[in-house]
Amino acid sequence: MNNPIEVILFDMGGTLRNSIPKGSAAKIKVVGEMLELLSTELSAQALSDLISERFKQYSLWARKTLEELSERELWTRWILPDWPEEQIAAIAVRLNELWRRATAERMFFPETRDAVVELFRRGYRLGIVSNTVSSVEIPHTLYELKISGYFETVILSCVFGKRKPDPDILLEAVRRLRVSPGSCVYVGNLLHRDVQSAQEAGFARTIIRRAPETFSAHQAEHAEIIADTNIDDLRELLDIFPPLSNQAVARPVYKASLSTMWAINNYLNLSDFFEGARRLGFSEIELNHQVDTSMLSDLDLSKYSISSVHEPCPADISIEELKSRDWLISSPDENHRNRGVQAIKRSIDLAQQFHIPVVVVHCGMVSTDVSTEKELRTLFADGKSGSDEHQALKQKMIAFRKGLITPCFAAVKQSLHELLDYAAPYPVRLGLENRYHYYDIPGLDEMGELLALAGPEQLGFVYDAGHAQALDRLGFFASEAWLHRYVHRLIEIHLHDVVGVNDHYAPGRGEIDFAKIAKYSPKAAIRTLELQTMNPPEQVVAGLEHLAQTGCI
Repeated sequence: MNNPIEVILFDMGGTLRNSIPKGSAAKIKVVGEMLELLSTELSAQALSDLISERFKQYSLWARKTLEELSERELWTRWILPDWPEEQIAAIAVRLNELWRRATAERMFFPETRDAVVELFRRGYRLGIVSNTVSSVEIPHTLYELKISGYFETVILSCVFGKRKPDPDILLEAVRRLRVSPGSCVYVGNLLHRDVQSAQEAGFARTIIRRAPETFSAHQAEHAEIIADTNIDDLRELLDIFPPLSNQAVARPVYKASLSTMWAINNYLNLSDFFEGARRLGFSEIELNHQVDTSMLSDLDLSKYSISSVHEPCPADISIEELKSRDWLISSPDENHRNRGVQAIKRSIDLAQQFHIPVVVVHCGMVSTDVSTEKELRTLFADGKSGSDEHQALKQKMIAFRKGLITPCFAAVKQSLHELLDYAAPYPVRLGLENRYHYYDIPGLDEMGELLALAGPEQLGFVYDAGHAQALDRLGFFASEAWLHRYVHRLIEIHLHDVVGVNDHYAPGRGEIDFAKIAKYSPKAAIRTLELQTMNPPEQVVAGLEHLAQTGCI
């Protein structure tokens, strides 16, 4: 075969998962929740009948035109056009979720996860292309099964605007993955949608997962459409697709690191995450404070390029427990402070063992009580930033922090002296990170005092773009001031975007000016993307590309 198979794309319903219709009583119970949202005098049964009939009409239209509408368009134009448009638009996604939950229970086939993961490990690039009226259901269920990261692309008809058997939706997957149709396989369950669209798109092979009770009649109805292969169980794919010998990356590879923050719940283990990061275009990994010894036990870290360790890693005592017990390097309690120091020493040990050059350090806090800051963030979200109420809360926080900082800051200094002495024999630098909460240490001026404790060969500055933006929005420290004052000590940049005051979005999804950050960034500084698991693989790739376009990487 001139074009060896590189990509396996899957349909969802009937292929990776099954749908079992709900009984009338269970259906009506969920429709009752929809009644509350709509504030209508209709009975649950009347509303159910109305929606069912209108969905039938929409389905006929969609199958005829091969178009698919977003939830907003679907519910305002087809399902509830006689309600106020803005009312329905605001709750369309939720109504759609409830209706789908009312009509069926959707469950992955027992073998789905094992088959998907094994194909990934054999070197195949995976994706999903599905006809669906929900933009949130499939991403959510993949995350629940901890397999989001295994699919490089997920294309949903209600987002793309077209549906199978239009081949354009499959060709969009080909375009995003930067491959040729001749290197792709499509696995579906319907001949007239899945096989027909894949054949028209020029795919190398089509595979049908047969429904045992209905496939014979389905094949007879579409006798002119023949799949290349029929299977009854996804595990049969493992007999068809052997391990690939060449697993080249089809994307640009950037001098950038991806934090293991993004691994949690997206992959079953770190080995798969490392491979996924490589395929997405990352050349390095940062081990973050969610990684414990058990997660590292099956890995030979010497085989990977690890840019940095974010303490406390290994997190055998979680960061949440360290905070709740005040086992932090900022604690005025000597026993508690020592526990915090020991946690960071374990990270230094890990870095030294595997020749990792940087350990990112959080310097603790004056208080774990963020209730006042939450009020401040609520005011920001309500458009009241700069109001008298906002200013009063801000001044209250400033006074509160000032009253507590002296013993905490002295503890941080003592701790850093001990940690610097501990790390001195090794080629490991400590990097002090600016933080997300105002009660965290250090503040803008405090950072300079801490960096003065040692030279740049031992101690550096880690600029967290999202943290800086969030505190800037709340009116505390200008985000650019951190860079202006400490760029000469900058050794790593944590890159993620911010929407409002919420951080860890993929770059380009929020409001940060990354071109401005690029102007300050030394060539040698590590670039690390710190992303919440809510960002799907395609947004991670888009974030990398955005950073490249703005000169950050």
